[in-house]
Amino acid sequence: MYLCRWNKIVIVMNIIIRTSLVAVILLFAYNTYSYGQKQILSTANKKAKTIYTKAIEDKYRMSVDEFCSKMKKAIDADKMFVEPYWAIADANNSDKERSIEILKLAIKNNAHRKDETLKKLANILKNMGQYGEAQTYLRQLSDTCKGRQTILDEYNQIMYMIEHPVPFSPQNLVYANTTKDEYFPSVTADDKILSVTMSSMGNYASNEDLYWSKKDGGRWTAFVPIKELNSPTFNEGSQTISADGRYMFFVACNMPEGFGSCDIYYSICTDGVWGKPINAGKSLNTSYWESNPSLSSSGDELFFTSNRPPTYGGRDLWHCRVEQLSDGKLRFSNPENLGQAVNSPQDDYAPYIHADNHTLYFLSKGHLNFGGSDIFVSRRGEDGKWSKAKNIGYPINKNTDCYGFTLNGAGNKGYISLLNTDEKERGIDVYEFRLYEEARPSSVVCIKGRVEIESTRVGSEKQRVGNKSTSVGDKSTLVGSEKQYVGNKSTRVGTFATVEIFDYLRKKPFFLSHSDSKTGEFTLILPDSGEYGLNVRKPGYVFYSSKIDKTKDTLYVLLSKIERGKSVVLENIFFAFDSFELDPKSDNEIDRLVSFLKDNPSVAIEIVGHTDNIGSEKRNRVLSENRALSVMKALVAKGIDPSRLVAKGLGMSAPVASNATEEGRQLNRRVECVVR
Repeated sequence: MYLCRWNKIVIVMNIIIRTSLVAVILLFAYNTYSYGQKQILSTANKKAKTIYTKAIEDKYRMSVDEFCSKMKKAIDADKMFVEPYWAIADANNSDKERSIEILKLAIKNNAHRKDETLKKLANILKNMGQYGEAQTYLRQLSDTCKGRQTILDEYNQIMYMIEHPVPFSPQNLVYANTTKDEYFPSVTADDKILSVTMSSMGNYASNEDLYWSKKDGGRWTAFVPIKELNSPTFNEGSQTISADGRYMFFVACNMPEGFGSCDIYYSICTDGVWGKPINAGKSLNTSYWESNPSLSSSGDELFFTSNRPPTYGGRDLWHCRVEQLSDGKLRFSNPENLGQAVNSPQDDYAPYIHADNHTLYFLSKGHLNFGGSDIFVSRRGEDGKWSKAKNIGYPINKNTDCYGFTLNGAGNKGYISLLNTDEKERGIDVYEFRLYEEARPSSVVCIKGRVEIESTRVGSEKQRVGNKSTSVGDKSTLVGSEKQYVGNKSTRVGTFATVEIFDYLRKKPFFLSHSDSKTGEFTLILPDSGEYGLNVRKPGYVFYSSKIDKTKDTLYVLLSKIERGKSVVLENIFFAFDSFELDPKSDNEIDRLVSFLKDNPSVAIEIVGHTDNIGSEKRNRVLSENRALSVMKALVAKGIDPSRLVAKGLGMSAPVASNATEEGRQLNRRVECVVR
């Protein structure tokens, strides 16, 4: 998952065989420059060409010093032969001063392809943060150099950003971080759970595992391993926790059921326990390299990194549609490349889609880059197109690498992984910081909820006398300090159900998820602006419908079994004042009622209209009946048999609240669905 330098190959080669995920990344880095023998070399000198070609063929069997010695012999044979200079510079990627020295020598010796050498030299200087000196060499580019002015303009923009820094004060999560490397942070929208990838030996060069931390009194606890997902044999990393904390996506390599070198997996959390990892399937995973998954808060879109064709560079950002099935499992569509506005000719990776579902952050070695892995942002417009990637600024980005980035739901607090330069032995740590306003996404609201059903427990209780416990059938007596009850015990328990949020002005659900199968808990994530409705449904039960009050932070839903007389208020049915014409905002509710009736073909319902006490009794009764008929007609128009439907109006005769207040009158103005 990390883009390591070529010279690290020698250090960790003995580790690569058993750490496949790292091996893949290292392979990318190792081939940062292609010396392919099919390229047209810049020399006609046979001796120089022979020495160079043989060294390239044997490079994997030589040390860096041996390789460079061979290349120097090729230069001695022809000082204008530029490829050996480039090879030495690339081989000494970690020793930038040495790379600079050899490239300057190439320029001094008037070697061929001077413009390419100047650009390579400038790039190394940029990676060292020496932007002014890089500009000096770039000004020597020939007038015939393609893109000369564009390159110079980009450096001018870099210098401008340095001269106009953005606010950035990262604070080390000292209570969570360890002496090992923690990277690719991912946080839930409510800022309560933080997950990371951690290297077991430090220096991001060994087996990786998944860890997480939970807030305790406003402070992050120490990262602990996610035991259900980590294996002793395989490498797991590049994880992302979903905005609601229900799903964990991660990458594993060379798994027995895998489709390629590295595949994307996901796990579902039930009552705080992660389930068995599930391969995302062959529509998403290929024989190529897939990594860095990020699920949208609406649960219907997945972003990830892949080197599959077609690409604009080495690694590109991709996305696909996600369908949540009735059991919480996921189905993925065929992925699509995010396009040239996001992807560059260099590596673009580690996408993070914010909970607002239209602001995308990612890491890139391309675009307008300071020299390291920089954070960029792109925003999706109403037309579905992504804006041109924008660097989020200096000093968040500089010539050093970023190792992952994420934001809370509000979008004002970020978590970033950086090399700890204060305590180098600690390696890569996670830092917390405030994101400046211009780079923020739209904020979202998080509402915790619980779905409950009535449960009757018969004969499961025990009679306790002293230390003895005996079963007493369906009649139980608890003694001592316990309460006494007789007969069946009815309680409310959490349950699995489909939870859906919809925008009143759109047909498509904004958010789709499921409650926890044991606790019934769920988290709603929705924009800070706009109006939204909630629908909760479970087979065999009357669905629940309500408006969403974003001022509340908790919501309780009680589902009733489909039985005669059970009712639900259709809170998301709307009419204009003193009118029985359905408002278009009601379309989503009508669709959910249609689905309920189609899923339960034996169910017949009564649609009952109610009003407040403003106006005459007769007028209100007629209005309420016409409103009920409007709902009935809408159902019939969508294919529901009219014999299953009855419409009636009760006017103001059955209030559920006082008509003395506007709030009470609003509650009384309602349409109910009653099972017949």
